[in-house]
Amino acid sequence: MTRRVIQLIAFCFMLITAISAQAAGFGIYEFSARGNALGNSVMAGKADPSSIAVNPAQLGQLKGTQLAAGVTGIYPSATVEIDSPAQDAGSYDGKSSLWTMPHLYATHMVNDQISLGVGVFSRFGLGTEFDSDWPGAPDVYKVEIKTVSINPLIAYNVTDNFTVSVGPEIMWFDFMLKKKTALGAQFGDAKMYGDSWGVGLALGMRYQCTDWLSLGASYRSEVAQDVKGGVKMKAGSMTLKDTSASGKITLPEQIGFGINVKPMEDLSVEIGATWIGWSSYDELKVEFDGGPFVKQSDYKDSWRYNIGAEYNLTENWDLRASYVYDESPLNSNSLSYMVPANDRHIFGFGVGWHDENWSVDASYSYLMIVDRSASVDVARANTTMYTQDVEFKDGNAHLIGFTVGYKF
Repeated sequence: MTRRVIQLIAFCFMLITAISAQAAGFGIYEFSARGNALGNSVMAGKADPSSIAVNPAQLGQLKGTQLAAGVTGIYPSATVEIDSPAQDAGSYDGKSSLWTMPHLYATHMVNDQISLGVGVFSRFGLGTEFDSDWPGAPDVYKVEIKTVSINPLIAYNVTDNFTVSVGPEIMWFDFMLKKKTALGAQFGDAKMYGDSWGVGLALGMRYQCTDWLSLGASYRSEVAQDVKGGVKMKAGSMTLKDTSASGKITLPEQIGFGINVKPMEDLSVEIGATWIGWSSYDELKVEFDGGPFVKQSDYKDSWRYNIGAEYNLTENWDLRASYVYDESPLNSNSLSYMVPANDRHIFGFGVGWHDENWSVDASYSYLMIVDRSASVDVARANTTMYTQDVEFKDGNAHLIGFTVGYKF
């Protein structure tokens, strides 16, 4: 029964979920409208149900039974400018689309010490697409990575001021890549795809030091995915290969910290940082009967820094703002068109309304990607390799979030 419920939740989210092309690496951090507006500066301060996606120990603050659901819409754009060789020189735009990421949370305080909760959200994803005949197509012209995390949790209030939390993270992972592949003196089309389930661990702690100071920390483990799928190769309308395939990928662990202060009764400010162990992702390797497909990535560990402020304007209205600096884990020696990105600056704003039972939150964030000059190796039709000197530029995204909550 439990397995069927998990599959049903994942299937429903698969129907409505698509992933932003603008993640640093392919990490996703848009867990709710309030969290977006605060740049995920919800590690240690006032909690709402979505805070458990950032720090599971926040669950211990939530009274009664609470529900929250919503969506973040993302409209990204980016340009790849190829400087050489001469026949490929030009400016190429990634296809822009409106992507949506839903979220769902439920919490229940059993007694003064024990609370239960579950979150359904996405922590990793990627969506990059160019025209199938663009010069970088032998590297990739379309790639999608989708994940859904189902995270049941239990929190325990050790004292009135100190809370710990633990729970499994059950993650569905789906992968699809399309590229041009050498078939003698011509190019054909190759499609690799597959999905899998993996399990990780989520931990959290929160300590209320004084009325005006609180600390929070969280840990999410690596999630190993043993992907099963297939490979299809076509020349025009003729299918040359259609075979099963498998691959492995280890999604990174992460450790987050947050310090929340209240300099005045109606204002709270939180600063935080999250370390992401991206070095666990060193290559993309797909095994099939035609031989392995290997794509080196050699990602580096990276940091994400955030500051957010929330002001209680009236009894029912809150104003929020934030800034995030998100380091890119990409290695300059192993770049690919799969992730045409670099370090990111994110500016978030939002407003929230709430009464005794209902809450409605809305947010807007502007994401700006730092331009990057690089070299990418691609194949010719005869399988020899050559280097394209490129500049990834004008990368940005507009993010709009909306979340509705109810407590009883």
